[in-house]
Amino acid sequence: MKNRISEHIQIRFRDTDAMGHVNNAVYVTYFEMVRIKLFKEIFGLNSSDRMLSKAPVIAAMNSCNYRIPLFIGTKIKAECCVSKIGQKSFTIFTEIIGEEDGTIYADGETVIVFYDYDLKRSTDISQKYRTALQKLSCE
Repeated sequence: MKNRISEHIQIRFRDTDAMGHVNNAVYVTYFEMVRIKLFKEIFGLNSSDRMLSKAPVIAAMNSCNYRIPLFIGTKIKAECCVSKIGQKSFTIFTEIIGEEDGTIYADGETVIVFYDYDLKRSTDISQKYRTALQKLSCE
């Protein structure tokens, strides 16, 4: 995947469960952390913008494939790209990767729908955003 967005992830003690590894629910938070960077690219936002109030999208689905358990002290990053663009939605493919050896600890997808919060309905992806999404394509 050539057009990846990447974010270093610091595993915190609170991310772990009784078994000592990163809890399964935390992976979706890791996906979200890199997705915010992707949204900044797509929507032209900067760090001072309020992300949720500026981005006309809503998450519709998350999936995660847990490949290898993660433990505190492991140096990881999350990387994502746009794997599919539809009429009203797009899919983000994300991997959690070891920074030192490239091990893939988890991967998954998030479906994002363009949404009009005033009308409370999905909307078509505009050409402007379609072009931005294509620049972040996994292919």
